[in-house]
Amino acid sequence: MNFDLIENKYKTLIDIAKEKMLHSQDYEHNFEHIKDVVCYVKKLLSILKVNADAEVCILAAYWHDIGRLKTANNHEKISAEMLKKELKKQKFEKSFIDNCYAAIENHKYNMTPLTIEGKILKDADKLAWLGIRRWKSCLKNGQKLDSIINLLPKLRNEILFFDESKKFYDKEIVKLTQFLYKTISNFAL
Repeated sequence: MNFDLIENKYKTLIDIAKEKMLHSQDYEHNFEHIKDVVCYVKKLLSILKVNADAEVCILAAYWHDIGRLKTANNHEKISAEMLKKELKKQKFEKSFIDNCYAAIENHKYNMTPLTIEGKILKDADKLAWLGIRRWKSCLKNGQKLDSIINLLPKLRNEILFFDESKKFYDKEIVKLTQFLYKTISNFAL
């Protein structure tokens, strides 16, 4: 699967998402987070044996948190609407627009996506909770991580869909624990 071709095909839309997210003051949901989600989407698409539209997954990953720039409440629907509006403006086919919308609309931790693309996006988004860049950014900027900390015990067994995602979780939680231990150790000195 050639992800570079997909990103080149949707460069204009990706650039719009990037520009918007670079202005985010939410250090849990900024462009660094988006890059982590895109990375996990690509990893999952490379190993899952499912019939998923990679273009929908990648575009949805770039746009899934755009709505947070307006509000955290119901951001998933707002993000889906914002991408839908942009896709309509650029005259994409209705089926592609609907698939992108469906991938984004239920990616929140307590929701169940209705499409395989939505499940891939949700798993990638939740795996990004373990990203060290995200934790560093939040700690550096004094942003609380309570919501993530409260969900970590449930993440692996109750929120993630795919066994492959759970394997990523097992690797990433070790890295996160090592980072936090090192951070705490340095702080204690």
